[in-house]
Amino acid sequence: MVGYYTTPNQLKTKIKKVHSDLTDEDFNPFKGGTITLQNNSDGKGDFIAEWNHPSLSKPTQSQLDSA
Repeated sequence: MVGYYTTPNQLKTKIKKVHSDLTDEDFNPFKGGTITLQNNSDGKGDFIAEWNHPSLSKPTQSQLDSA
């Protein structure tokens, strides 16, 4: 199941709580970011579209829920 979040920074904030080493640059494709968040404007909110970080694993839904 894909986790959806209602505010633009809610998902990024939760991810950064799970992986405190991450910075805003990790989410910025113009600065070598390897994590892509997406919102399809379908009312479901943001979700992790791509996770290509070389050393950190994609957080589970359970991790995000508890963050």
